[in-house]
Amino acid sequence: MTAPLAGRRFLVAEDEFYVAVRLERALCDAGAAVVLFASLAPALAHAADGAPLDAALLDINLRGELSFPLADALAARGVPVVFLSGYDAETIPPPYREVARLQKPVTLTRLIAELERLLG
Repeated sequence: MTAPLAGRRFLVAEDEFYVAVRLERALCDAGAAVVLFASLAPALAHAADGAPLDAALLDINLRGELSFPLADALAARGVPVVFLSGYDAETIPPPYREVARLQKPVTLTRLIAELERLLG
């Protein structure tokens, strides 16, 4: 049986250590490659270097900085983004309300299903 995300490449920006490790493990177990960041600046640098990515999972608040500039940089490259956040929809600025969002805590089954849907 083929892993559901085999061969896919993901950027994950998450500053909570245990959440980040859990996400990385779930994606790797599903066959994906993951590059993981805990803060905004290195994630932005990685996004700017043009490394191939299939999608990104972004916590909205990374150590006190909002990840919207990272979402913009990835969208400009055509990389789909999923926000992972405890924020409710009303607290997200209007330009980002249409971005896929999973409410924390998210089950790993729901996460993988959303990524499969997003990537077709």
